[in-house]
Amino acid sequence: MLLTAALATMAVATPCTVPERAVACPDLVMRRPYGMRLVRTPKRALLAATNAIVNVGEGPLEIRARRRNIGEDQMTTRQVLRPALPGGAAQVLPATGSVDFFDTRTRGRYWKYQGAASFTLRPIAADGTVGRIRRTGDKVDYCFRDLTKVRRLDGAGAYPGTPRARVFGACSTTDRALALTLGTSVGWADIYPWDYPQNSIDVTSLTGCFLYTLKADPKDELEELREDNNTGSVVVRLPWRGPGARGCPVPAA
Repeated sequence: MLLTAALATMAVATPCTVPERAVACPDLVMRRPYGMRLVRTPKRALLAATNAIVNVGEGPLEIRARRRNIGEDQMTTRQVLRPALPGGAAQVLPATGSVDFFDTRTRGRYWKYQGAASFTLRPIAADGTVGRIRRTGDKVDYCFRDLTKVRRLDGAGAYPGTPRARVFGACSTTDRALALTLGTSVGWADIYPWDYPQNSIDVTSLTGCFLYTLKADPKDELEELREDNNTGSVVVRLPWRGPGARGCPVPAA
């Protein structure tokens, strides 16, 4: 029984975690929420935030999607890992996620990866303890694209392997497409401004200190170099009167 339990807790080796890996793996980092705005409707108060998923890995995030016929609104996906060295072979991983023809209601329909990220809000107690999820946001689908080239946060310039030009273009709106490719290159970010549809959490009637968190790949469907750097968080006090913790405790680790 003890041996079985120990084996169950061991990390499963993947193409991106073995030291001798032959592929160049992506590493998705979610920037902290920024550019936050309070959006009021007749019945609700929504705390919106700009979000950015950045690839800081060794290779691109590349997702190939395919469907059998035009009548389906969903494609199955396979992640592709590019070779680490010239002359090496790419690895096409088993199907895991899906791409949906998502209706934004205000900006048309786009093919987006389902479950690419999550928005959560958790209360922070006076001692810094972070509680269970109180609210979640609606935005979970992302195109994955090369929108903006970014530089290292430590000021050391561009990330190694960053392509000069975009490799993965804008979100596809082609309703008759049977196959497409989504992705984000090394050193590029997929960014959604605060006023984009669903980029918010309903904070109606909430008071106190909360941890507003964005997380990339919350279902761990995508192979990456690391899984411990997928979240970006900021402390907010509600009702929201602007950015800043305003006397809230530092969240406990």
